[in-house]
Amino acid sequence: GLRMVDGYSGTVVDRAESWLREQPIGSLLDKKELKGLLVELDGDEDFWTTQKPKFDDIWKQIDSHLRQEERPLDVILRKGMLASIAEGVEGVPIPEDILKAFMRTKAVESLAGAILYTGILEFMQRADVLGNVVNSLPVIGPVRKQVNAALKEALDQTLGGQIKDFLGTQSRPAVEQMITFILSPDNKKGFGRSGRRAAEYVLSRPVNKLLPSLETSDGLRDQVWSSIRQSAGTLSDEDTFLDSFFEQMNDRTLGEFLPDIPPTAKRGMLVVWQKFLDSESGMGLSSSSPQRRRERDFE
Repeated sequence: GLRMVDGYSGTVVDRAESWLREQPIGSLLDKKELKGLLVELDGDEDFWTTQKPKFDDIWKQIDSHLRQEERPLDVILRKGMLASIAEGVEGVPIPEDILKAFMRTKAVESLAGAILYTGILEFMQRADVLGNVVNSLPVIGPVRKQVNAALKEALDQTLGGQIKDFLGTQSRPAVEQMITFILSPDNKKGFGRSGRRAAEYVLSRPVNKLLPSLETSDGLRDQVWSSIRQSAGTLSDEDTFLDSFFEQMNDRTLGEFLPDIPPTAKRGMLVVWQKFLDSESGMGLSSSSPQRRRERDFE
């Protein structure tokens, strides 16, 4: 097992972690150095060209593994995690600005108009307005059916267009009413419960049923890679962003943002580090002084 043998204050990982946590972010890398690295990274086409096949292969391996997974997430994940996800979805507030931006689009307005149009026609059919008119006429049998059909066709041609013209002016107000309804405090709990049910439904489905088609997955893969590829250039061009970042973070220590490393993870790192030192590549490091005196805090 791993144990301390030289009485030093901590293991290699402990000392490295402690040092990193104490360092101000600005002392590790200043704005000019970071910008230079980003510019160099953005312009290194050889690097990006060699990384793309590796990225594609990783994506393919993950995608292939998920497509073979027939268990649902509510079986794979712990019950406590499932409850946390469901409660989180139920309790998350609906961002008003995002909702309005989504709802106030041509597609949603067209959807609202189509729903209203279908509702009006459905009402007319169920109310049987035409049937009542025809019943009041002095005709019977086949003639009545012909008159009824002719009236319906004429109504669809004339009234249908008028309904659509009317709805063209009412779709936007209908969408605004929908936004008000969704954001109403009286309805927030109801939509929260709906979100929870949707999350529970997704978690109950087999993982491979949640994936898009292979063609869609490939398209998504290329979009993700394109975003990664453009990120270095975008950040290097944004002086305002870099100025703001260093202004706020320059004097803050890295320890404020680093999560705690669990002891098991540290032991795993030490095992890997020792294997490296014992390898041909690491032997030179472990035989030099004063490195030799520091190479092992465990055996």
